[in-house]
Amino acid sequence: MIWSFALKYWRPVAGFLALAVFFGGISWQGDQVRRLKKELAAAQSSVASYEESLAALQADSKAKIEALEIEKNQSIARAKNLERLLGNIEGTSDEKDGPCAPVLCGTIDRLYGKSTDAD
Repeated sequence: MIWSFALKYWRPVAGFLALAVFFGGISWQGDQVRRLKKELAAAQSSVASYEESLAALQADSKAKIEALEIEKNQSIARAKNLERLLGNIEGTSDEKDGPCAPVLCGTIDRLYGKSTDAD
């Protein structure tokens, strides 16, 4: 009976099935578009969050680099001052040279890399 009906009215049945498939596909595509829009919004918020984190890390890195530059300049200044002081000690004439404590002499010798006799 159903086959006779389907054979008799096959064109309207096929048209109905074609419309059902067409509108079902459109509905499915609409759902896909909505899902992808939600994913896009989530990705954009993640990108904004990552950009903020990156900006904070860049600012922190810049501050650390500046601090290291300051420390380097201070270390260079200390080294130059130490060289100047050691030059003054080495360049002192014998008249200004006098006795000093053995501990101080040993320390100065070790600064120059000379070995001292261990007491």
